[in-house]
Amino acid sequence: MIFETVWRHSVHQRAYLTRSAVGSGRLVVNERASRLVGLDVRDGGVRWDVPLGNRPQGLTVTGGHCLALSHWGRRLSCHEPIAGELRWHAELPAHTGHLAVAGGVAVVGGWRGYTPLAGYDLDSGALLWRSGGPVAIEEPLAFGDRVLLAERGTGLIRAVEPRTGRDQQTWRLPEPVLEVDTGPVLARLDVGRVLVRGTSGALWVLNPITGEMMRQPAVPAGVRAVAVAGGLLWCDDGEQVVALESGVAQPWTRVPHFGRLVGVAAVDSGFALAGHLGRLTLVGHDGGVVGRATVDKRIGSLHGADRDRVLALGKSEVLAVDLRP
Repeated sequence: MIFETVWRHSVHQRAYLTRSAVGSGRLVVNERASRLVGLDVRDGGVRWDVPLGNRPQGLTVTGGHCLALSHWGRRLSCHEPIAGELRWHAELPAHTGHLAVAGGVAVVGGWRGYTPLAGYDLDSGALLWRSGGPVAIEEPLAFGDRVLLAERGTGLIRAVEPRTGRDQQTWRLPEPVLEVDTGPVLARLDVGRVLVRGTSGALWVLNPITGEMMRQPAVPAGVRAVAVAGGLLWCDDGEQVVALESGVAQPWTRVPHFGRLVGVAAVDSGFALAGHLGRLTLVGHDGGVVGRATVDKRIGSLHGADRDRVLALGKSEVLAVDLRP
């Protein structure tokens, strides 16, 4: 098994705390605390470099737009992702956090209950709506042409129409959702289903189209981290990573793991798992471990790039690693 690091790019800070996003052939990442750079996924070359503010509180690349919400949320900026040209920006109240894009609208706000929610037109940056008061939600999720919101401290899940901010549907878990400042509580499982993390450690599978909700069986106790990749749920219980198929009680595989799970990416040869202590593990399509390698001192997040290439945010740099059996 070959783990080949094909390029590296220094970001001059602890990159595992950095927000990043991949799309349109670019890895967009925060550099030197106050810069946003667009790196070519193929060779790591800097294709653009723009001022940001002070660290992103949210960052996404979607539909030919790159949106960044600066730290403490005082500014939302929209860039063209290939060349980085600024299209528009909007000034926001302090401490505006969270960002989701759906239906041609950027929905922001609700982090820790500090600010209202608001919707901005993706093409013009015009304010379309703002909620009447502060809202406390976990990190929202774009799902088709809607945005899903999980209310903090409750089990209420709302599907919001992004151009108006009005609720279209609501569901309620039998327990409150997990409260966490880092990492998602809502995650897309596939085109029709969403994973929701409960405060008890349970995982719930919601179908927003039919309204069906079920508790995922066989979730290990003491789950520290959960990732979704290739239609599987990857659960880190501190000793191993247990991969589950939705609704199936028998685990698909169990993977001994070194360090807290920080990301999983589906690649041509299987699944790449990243641990926070810098190790990558490749799991084959049969569930067996194909190989392992330490590629950095730390890994903060992982993106799939192209075929068998992954992009990892390391201790102070971004690196691209090719995985070849």
